[in-house]
Amino acid sequence: TDFEKKYSPDAHGEEASPNARVWRVYRDRVTELDDDLLDGWHKTLDVLLIFVGLFSAIATAFIIEAYKGLQPDYGEITARGVVALLAQGNASFAAPLPIPSFDDVDASARVLWINALWFASLTLALVDALLAILVKQWLVEYASKQRQPTASGQTWAWRHYAFRQGLDKWGIGVFISTLSVILYGALYLFLFGLLVFLFDLDRRMCVVSIGLTILIGGLHLVSIFLPLWFGDCPTTTPMLTHL
Repeated sequence: TDFEKKYSPDAHGEEASPNARVWRVYRDRVTELDDDLLDGWHKTLDVLLIFVGLFSAIATAFIIEAYKGLQPDYGEITARGVVALLAQGNASFAAPLPIPSFDDVDASARVLWINALWFASLTLALVDALLAILVKQWLVEYASKQRQPTASGQTWAWRHYAFRQGLDKWGIGVFISTLSVILYGALYLFLFGLLVFLFDLDRRMCVVSIGLTILIGGLHLVSIFLPLWFGDCPTTTPMLTHL
């Protein structure tokens, strides 16, 4: 058979030796399973990194405009200073000029909220990208260790078992799923900041954006938890599997 051609039978009495056929079969089988697992994780991380790159570019464009509101309006301050000097110089006249106030020069609470939400969103996205790159390096190192030669097939099997158990023990699969959750958080923080930004800019646009955000967020949550009630639902995510 093809199996016997690929894996020649062991000599009599050598079926349990360190280089027996069972270890060669085991190595090929678990290597195939490892390749499928690592390939899936790498593809997930690649998609995440691409999305983070696009999202960071969009968020940065908004932040460039929003952070200007945190800076003092020096033109307004100068104008008020000139008016204050003129008011002091005309204090002796019957109708002196009012001295302007400088209390409202600082950024408003709305501007602070917008910048806080958008900066937090961008920070989460960048941290998520950093962690994703680290995980990809861990997976490459794991695959490299498995390719290193050993004295016998049995030794390789024990070493593979130890490293493979390490992936589960240290929760690499859960960690990769958590990266997606962090990205979801960054996205929703940005959307909340966008709603605050639109609130005073245009109430109608804000109402439409709130409706779309609630709709998308609701569909997102339903798609995540729907497989808990319907086993054949295809929207199962790795995070739900780990839960």
